Amino acid sequence: MTIKAESRFAEIAVDHLLIESFSNEASAYHKDALAISRDGQYDRFRAKLKWHIARSLSPRQKQVISLFLRGKKQREIAAILGIKQQVVSIYKRRAINRLKVLLSG
Repeated sequence: MTIKAESRFAEIAVDHLLIESFSNEASAYHKDALAISRDGQYDRFRAKLKWHIARSLSPRQKQVISLFLRGKKQREIAAILGIKQQVVSIYKRRAINRLKVLLSG
């Protein structure tokens, strides 16, 4: 018994510039020296930010910022912590201002 395999291919008009753009894209598996350096800077910044959040903010500011970083809205944070939304805004603003000062120096 013989099996005939038949394949049909459709010709697709592809723009020449589109094909060339694939060769210009950065590979997800290969990083150049600039990308490696940038990733190292981001890692150091993240570590410094985590350190200052843990040690430089008041307990309530830590709670607000950690919930904010988890994607919670101000209204949700207020409900979770049992405070008004305006108070959440104040804690968040003061924490961010303090972190800006600490991380810029």
